[in-house]
Amino acid sequence: MASLDGKKLKQVIDPTLAKAFTHPLRSHVWVTLFERGVVSPTEIANELELDVSDVSYHFRGLRNRGLIRLVRTVQRRGFDEHFYEPIAPALDFDDAEWMKLPAGIRAGFSGELVRQVIEQLTGALEAGSFDARNRHLSQSWLLVDERGWKELMRSVQQLLDRFQTIQERCADRRKDSAEPGIPVAVAMASFETAAGLAQRQAGTTDSL
Repeated sequence: MASLDGKKLKQVIDPTLAKAFTHPLRSHVWVTLFERGVVSPTEIANELELDVSDVSYHFRGLRNRGLIRLVRTVQRRGFDEHFYEPIAPALDFDDAEWMKLPAGIRAGFSGELVRQVIEQLTGALEAGSFDARNRHLSQSWLLVDERGWKELMRSVQQLLDRFQTIQERCADRRKDSAEPGIPVAVAMASFETAAGLAQRQAGTTDSL
């Protein structure tokens, strides 16, 4: 817990991740790193037509909090261009943290994340990268009870944990090899359908 004048304050989000999103440019840097795998401040500065020192400031902020790491340095016309990669999952709040957020903030956050997922999917389809490898795409419809819902959420979290373990193993192997990283987006969504909510609110949900 954080403190203010000796008073303990409840934290609904990991303070490290929360700090990473205090500035829109830092958020942009964070998302771009996960989209591409490896990025330099110079690349983002050129794309956004910003001063590289301003962009580098936010890279340093992420690095100081252990969220990204330097992977290589390239000399360019008398200056060093530093390239970084992410070392932590982009967004991962447990159920307790998430439900402590006000409903309006949860809705806004979810809306922005869905927008980014759609943008990623559309971009991959247009670029041809979506079907360039043996990818996975599916949609499942389930009918569960409350116990089944909790089991489903636990299974999703276990899968997320496994993803993180795979990424950590890849990072360890790449330290000793020249093999480039493959930026991969994995989007999962488990949610109650609009029809399900309407039935529940009307008290007409089918019994299992």
